[in-house]
Amino acid sequence: MIDRERRGPLSALARQEESNAPMMAIFGGVFALMLVFLLLVNLFSGSAVRERLDRASEHGLYRIERMDGGAGYVVIVFPEAIRIVETGAGVPAGAICEPGSAFVDYARRIYEQEQDQLVFFLLRGSVGAMSEARECLRGTWPDQVLTIGWVVADDELLKSVSLDDIPAYIRDYAEQPP
Repeated sequence: MIDRERRGPLSALARQEESNAPMMAIFGGVFALMLVFLLLVNLFSGSAVRERLDRASEHGLYRIERMDGGAGYVVIVFPEAIRIVETGAGVPAGAICEPGSAFVDYARRIYEQEQDQLVFFLLRGSVGAMSEARECLRGTWPDQVLTIGWVVADDELLKSVSLDDIPAYIRDYAEQPP
């Protein structure tokens, strides 16, 4: 006589659960190993990102790294003055190229390195001051080819930057009516 308990739907389910138990154990073990692996990857990549951010925060406020190993040093150009971001020094238009000005001394230090350059961020109405600074560079090194970069910091660029990250002297200028 066949045992009815062994052939019923409940016993089939119990047998299936017994045969799936090792598969579930293997799946659970692999899943746990993957979680540990992801945790380790996150820890190592997180520390690498923090290290890069720490290095970038030292120079990243005033220096833009170039792909060829050089760097661009940021100068913000206002209509009446230029401001060197690294030192915080400002030079009024008309006095940019005077001997001993902060701009001339800074430019000499930057262009001593072969692949370094100045990058001018031009705010609205500042083309005249930029032109004066450019001509000063050309006059200081008349026989040398200089690399000069510039970025037009129009209203769209200023809107795209969080105003909390902009220094007060730029924020005040950006908030002035046109």
